Amino acid sequence: MAQRLDVPGTYNFREVAVPVDGGRLRAGRLYRSDALGRLTREGRSRLRELGVRRVIDMRSTFDRRLGGPDRLWGVGAELVSVPIDAAGAAREPSQLTLRNIYRVVLGEHGEQVGTAIRAVATSPGPVVVHCTAGKDRTGLVVALLLLALGAQYDDVAADYAVTAENLAGPWTDRMVRRTRRFRVPITDGFLEVLARSPEPVLRDTLDWVDSAYGGVPAYLSSVGVDSGVVALLRASLVDGSDGEVGLPDGSADRLG
Repeated sequence: MAQRLDVPGTYNFREVAVPVDGGRLRAGRLYRSDALGRLTREGRSRLRELGVRRVIDMRSTFDRRLGGPDRLWGVGAELVSVPIDAAGAAREPSQLTLRNIYRVVLGEHGEQVGTAIRAVATSPGPVVVHCTAGKDRTGLVVALLLLALGAQYDDVAADYAVTAENLAGPWTDRMVRRTRRFRVPITDGFLEVLARSPEPVLRDTLDWVDSAYGGVPAYLSSVGVDSGVVALLRASLVDGSDGEVGLPDGSADRLG
């Protein structure tokens, strides 16, 4: 799995480099990150070097108010805002769990999930997908598009899990200090919501998608990501793609 890239002002910026059906993702095409509201001049220069043409920001209005707008001056990238309120109606932090958050994102914000994936598929060049931490909204969107391209679940889960390593330390410490100002109890459950990416939660979420929607392809179709969009994803992201969409052996169990 791709490790963190040095983009000053971020902690969880990395390329998505996962094997998919028919080959690998095209190098330098798809990136995922935490928020870009603290990008330094050097960070913006790094995005220019990477040739980033589109940034998809899935933070809610509240998130952006707290973290500030993306600092993309001079990058030359189009900003696409797809706000998703991951907490839903449960504003009391003690009520939040990752499993509940993921079901809110997929169940209540399917339209936005579909919009984000289509924005990846139609990007004119390298694209960055991000939210606040780059693990939950970002993690789900990236996982779904990888599965749609025929990635094996274990590879998708490994990419998802890397986030916890990147957020440990300074990023988490800063967010905990900010949270304490709101008198939120810092429990182990809260820390999981804030900064962890446990594989069992992703597996449980995809099992729920299987039971509630009939599998990942059916869910994606319900949110506007049909076979045509998947073909666009493949043409845009997969090296040596011939435009055909297929699944590797063993992936059908996960895709439903």
